[in-house]
Amino acid sequence: MSTTGPAALAVTVVARQRLALGVGSEIGYYTAGHPYVPGSALRGALAAVWITEHGPPGRGNPKTDEFRTLFDGKIRYGNLLPAGSHRTPLSVFRCKYRTERACPETVIDQAFETGDHCPGCGRRLEQSRGDLDVPGGLTRITRTSIDPATGRAKDGELYANAALPAGTILTGLIHGHHPWLAQPHTLWLGGRRTVGGQAELTTTPHQPAAAAPPAPGQPLVVRLTSPAVFVDLAGRPRLEPEPTLDLVPGATLRPETWTRAITWSGWHAASRLPKPAELCAAAGSTYRITGASDVLAALAARLRRDGIGLRRSEGFGYVAIATQPWRPTAAGKKEDDASDLLSDLHERLLSLGLDDAAWRWLIGALRALQVEQHRTGTVPTELLTDLLTQPTAADLSGRQRDQLRKILNGLAPAATLRDLTTLVLTTPAADRQPAARQATR
Repeated sequence: MSTTGPAALAVTVVARQRLALGVGSEIGYYTAGHPYVPGSALRGALAAVWITEHGPPGRGNPKTDEFRTLFDGKIRYGNLLPAGSHRTPLSVFRCKYRTERACPETVIDQAFETGDHCPGCGRRLEQSRGDLDVPGGLTRITRTSIDPATGRAKDGELYANAALPAGTILTGLIHGHHPWLAQPHTLWLGGRRTVGGQAELTTTPHQPAAAAPPAPGQPLVVRLTSPAVFVDLAGRPRLEPEPTLDLVPGATLRPETWTRAITWSGWHAASRLPKPAELCAAAGSTYRITGASDVLAALAARLRRDGIGLRRSEGFGYVAIATQPWRPTAAGKKEDDASDLLSDLHERLLSLGLDDAAWRWLIGALRALQVEQHRTGTVPTELLTDLLTQPTAADLSGRQRDQLRKILNGLAPAATLRDLTTLVLTTPAADRQPAARQATR
């Protein structure tokens, strides 16, 4: 089957249920989770869908070559990040305590700038850990086993895990193209699949922008946007690119690097065996590379196109080329976007002209949706239908019912539902009167 097509596919995944993407095995009742979908998880989920459609690859399956092209070839599956998220590079240093007015504004990206003390308080700046900042964060779900004999919780069987909430929208890239990937698919991502993991995937053709080369005489600044697996010539793990294996002739890795080591493990679903644990350079690790301008331009283009290090088809080794110091501009915009969304939803509810009885029903309905979302991680459509057919909702008009269904169906993210419930609960009765609201405009 032909694989000609665009250089990449832009991927959008909508979580229909919460996504529990566990971070390794732990001793204890709580399992932490990734705040994003690793490329290895995306690749494995798509492979599972292909096997469901076409059967296991191997002798007797005429589509085995297609499976190898999709999942063992040159196609690379990138990480999927929640909309509005951003990662702070490890080369960024900030004030830890922020006791003075100037402290929160102090951001020094040592890949481009010098300085290691806060001008506001004089304390030494703290290095970033490369964490991914996700709007709303992860939800924490706690469960227990029930003893059928007593109907009570069993002793010693309490479990908790972190998960991305239902309704989360994630985006990323698949480098490469195949007609099968251009089709929409229903995926199951992460663990806890009896109560979560369902997501819908769509793709669109995408042509990545060309990597901007550094200014003449300046080093090439490379940031990892996913963990990377590096080894030396003897196969031993390292945290920096190996010049012979990962760079090009004429390019030299500068000694100033900003890295953090992590251990990455996983599970190979097809063989039902654990993958070997890898020592990786964490996402956010930053490197400076020097060389002639034409050499650096060619290297930048290659790294953006092909990635760096080992296991690149599984989502490792994705990079970004930085041409200016990092600044936390995305954080403020996220807050503004969330505030605008909340205000819009609140205004739409006010525009329905609900009387006091209907407003009290709305408060109860929002609370019921919150309880169900906290319990299961999602809000079933049938629950909203039940709420709209309650006797207390009998006086709602057809238009009000339709509008409420549209508004409440879009409240899957837990933070939005929680904040809207609080806003509705604290809205004074005078503000719900159309005449009073019109006068304040």
